[in-house]
Amino acid sequence: MSVLHVVPSVSAAGSLRVALRSGEDVGARVLAFPDDLSWGPIASADPAVRRQWWETLLAMTGWSDIGDDNGGAEFWRALDAADDRIVVWFGSHSASESAFFLAVAERLGERPFDIVEVAYPPVPAVSALDPNELKSRLETARPCNEERRASSRQRWRRLREEDAVFRVVTAAGLASAPAQHFDAQLLQAASPGWQPIHRVVGEMMSENNVADLPLFWRVATLVETGKLIADGDPWAVRASNVRLPA
Repeated sequence: MSVLHVVPSVSAAGSLRVALRSGEDVGARVLAFPDDLSWGPIASADPAVRRQWWETLLAMTGWSDIGDDNGGAEFWRALDAADDRIVVWFGSHSASESAFFLAVAERLGERPFDIVEVAYPPVPAVSALDPNELKSRLETARPCNEERRASSRQRWRRLREEDAVFRVVTAAGLASAPAQHFDAQLLQAASPGWQPIHRVVGEMMSENNVADLPLFWRVATLVETGKLIADGDPWAVRASNVRLPA
């Protein structure tokens, strides 16, 4: 039976394809998830809702286009149609990758699948692994048992019902969090003196293993509400600085 490796990001897919080409399983396929379900609306199962949310957000920021499949419609169609042995890769310490895993588990329902679960330490996410590290984990794939599949489906359904702004990793697993979840840490990372926005956010990214865009959004919101002062457009993250109010 052929193998379909289902991975949580485009970057992880590229690295895994390199790993597979250098190994024995050169015929295996890789399917990359194009979204980040650790934030934004998830109540609707319609990928068009996610795409509309991304389009609205990025239009506000002036950042680049989201691409053809942000929202995941093509990904979900490919997963539904797969008759391969499915191997799902994810990092349990990454909110984005944990949300991806739960969503995939719900979509697959009763269909059996294997998992390669990356734990922290040593690394928080599959996306942090290079091709050699991914290759060394190919043989660690194991069946996801029914109890794990059922509990994952249940947790994702609860998260969808809550439909919070953020999903974050806790000791009890992935949990909903409000829009202000990272604000206190961002304010603590700021100072009375000017600092580049990307530096304030960079510290937070490494501490929380979270993507940059949601943190840039929160910085812009803190500027709008007067909790931070910016010397330019807060979305011009490489050109603008922020500080605490005097």
